[in-house]
Amino acid sequence: MQVGLKTTTAHTPATFARGGVDASQTIQRPAAVSTPSARNAFPEAALLSRRPLRYNVQLNQQLTAVQQADDYLAQTENRLLQLRQAFSQGDTSRQSAALKTHLERRQQLSGGTVDRHLTSSVQQSNSVNFTLPGSEKLLLNPGGETLVFALGGRERQLAAIALPDEATPKQTVTQLNIGLGRLGIHARQAANGQLTFQVAESNWDRVSQQFSVRGEGRHFPADAFTLLAPQAEIASSDEMLQITQRREWDSLPKMQNTLNHITAQRSQLRQQQASVSSRIDDMATVYSPKQAQETSKALAQSLANSGKQFSTLSTALGAQANVRAGTVKNLLG
Repeated sequence: MQVGLKTTTAHTPATFARGGVDASQTIQRPAAVSTPSARNAFPEAALLSRRPLRYNVQLNQQLTAVQQADDYLAQTENRLLQLRQAFSQGDTSRQSAALKTHLERRQQLSGGTVDRHLTSSVQQSNSVNFTLPGSEKLLLNPGGETLVFALGGRERQLAAIALPDEATPKQTVTQLNIGLGRLGIHARQAANGQLTFQVAESNWDRVSQQFSVRGEGRHFPADAFTLLAPQAEIASSDEMLQITQRREWDSLPKMQNTLNHITAQRSQLRQQQASVSSRIDDMATVYSPKQAQETSKALAQSLANSGKQFSTLSTALGAQANVRAGTVKNLLG
């Protein structure tokens, strides 16, 4: 008894999903779009937000970061000038309060593009340099003590460091970095021999308040953790905050130095803006109305041909599926 298996495949004309172009459809002629006669010196924030796909993602991020840094430094410069002018009038309370709020919100207002020294940090994360009082003794006489550092917070982190019995300061710094690196802290010896540390600014509040250590009784007590007191280096933003509190005439030279620094930073940002604008011009492709119409017609023809080829291929596959298995065996045999 021979049982034949006959398979039928329903064939329907191929259609494209939403967003595609059907072969039977025609492409409407696009309306002519007038192009601006002159390009702005630098793209504005509104342009970037309305047309986010005009350039690639990385270039958009760079444009936004440069603009945020320049905007924040421009506002800082303006508030410092207003405060300096208010010194001659005797009443600086309003200008001091405005500058204080502006400096305290630096990370939020600048989007992390300006660091504590009021220096633009468009392509790198901000960090805080600090010292630990009494830490120099670890370099002079490590003594082979094992230290356990703890960083509190939502999740307590621990890092154990076995100091060498006899070692050079460089070897001791290497051991400190092996352990403290797990906590996001980097140690180094400055040119004057002082031991300094560095941590990301986003983690500074945690380090400054919840950093402790336990030793073996040589440099640090062994019975309990000792809370450390990290001291951040004085930055320009700190000096300006102090000026808002003291409001003294002897603060004017520091204020002028900060203004000079901001001017230099904004000059560098303008150079970056010019560089980015040059890259944008190199990437730009401007079509005339006639070129745009010819391009659209060529695209329509290409899509229409692709649709016909797909329809033919689908018909051929459907016909092959309806051929009996015995016929295929005879043809192949």
